[in-house]
Amino acid sequence: MSPEQAAKVLGISRPWVYHRMDTGRLPFRQVGTHRRVLVKDVLALKSFEEERRLFARELAEDTDEQEIGVHPSF
Repeated sequence: MSPEQAAKVLGISRPWVYHRMDTGRLPFRQVGTHRRVLVKDVLALKSFEEERRLFARELAEDTDEQEIGVHPSF
């Protein structure tokens, strides 16, 4: 799969796909001068990032709930 195709599946820009490749989050192989990724690796990254976003959202909601009952004493 090309970086352009991976970007569409992941819902991110092509430069972000290259960034994921460069940081090692998305394994790739070089075919001539082109980078290629496996579909299974793209889907694994998509799943990981969706789980991370869900965790961050739940953490933010939990923090918001805790702040509702807290009144700072300035």
